[in-house]
Amino acid sequence: MNHKIAILSDIHGNATALEAVIADAKTQGASEYWLLGDIFLPGPGANDLVALLKDLPITASVRGNWDDCVLEALDGQYGLKDPQEVQLMRLSQFLMERMDPETIVWLRNLPMLEKKEVDGLRFSLSHNLPEKNYGGDLSVGNNTDKFDQLLDEETDVAIYGHVHKQLLRYGSQGQQIINPGTIGMPYFDWEALKNHRAQYAVIEVEDGELVNILFRKVSYDYEAELELAKSRGLPFIEMYEELRREDNYQGHNLELLASLIEKHGYVEEVKNYFDFLQSEK
Repeated sequence: MNHKIAILSDIHGNATALEAVIADAKTQGASEYWLLGDIFLPGPGANDLVALLKDLPITASVRGNWDDCVLEALDGQYGLKDPQEVQLMRLSQFLMERMDPETIVWLRNLPMLEKKEVDGLRFSLSHNLPEKNYGGDLSVGNNTDKFDQLLDEETDVAIYGHVHKQLLRYGSQGQQIINPGTIGMPYFDWEALKNHRAQYAVIEVEDGELVNILFRKVSYDYEAELELAKSRGLPFIEMYEELRREDNYQGHNLELLASLIEKHGYVEEVKNYFDFLQSEK
């Protein structure tokens, strides 16, 4: 039997890119989809993005670190002193104002690790490490011993996301390791390779054999995505504009975050919103 599986990861709220990827995956004959986390934020996608996913035959999903950030913000684990925490709270507020609450229940129930078997071929799916969905453990330049953390004797192929780069390599014992790249938030270290395309992968399994691994880069209207973000009043829009036009996201630039927080009065907005959430508990 032949299976074509589209692997989607790191959408990051970019519904415009996701729509283009889904259209491309259908032309590739994908019969099912695996979702590797970081579904929302910093882009504006909310219920519209969920609607796209609900129309797909998704047979496996895991939880990413940005998904955890949304849950932690809603659970009151962040404060108002750290600019990154204020950013995550304000973006989570934006998301919750545009998304059905049952989606949060779905996020909470996503596992960190999922195992799949396709005609006897054994897959391990995680956002990053099986028990840690954040950090730089699996950056593409790391040594093989780091990637061996993805593997055990019951895994033939390990698939992960998180690092926003398409990757194909082997573990020290010869198992296959795949990263499909990112749909909504590409990073490039080499200037000549920079492009605005959404990334994903299609794997083909036939009679228990991994016969094809296809990396795809799909063009989409990133200016339309930016205009959508502006029309919805996406917080930190200046950073999203730089991401869409320059493929650069300054999420760790505390000075920039602090200046935008002050400029737009995000602390007061966050405080009022999350005080309301606490009063509803």
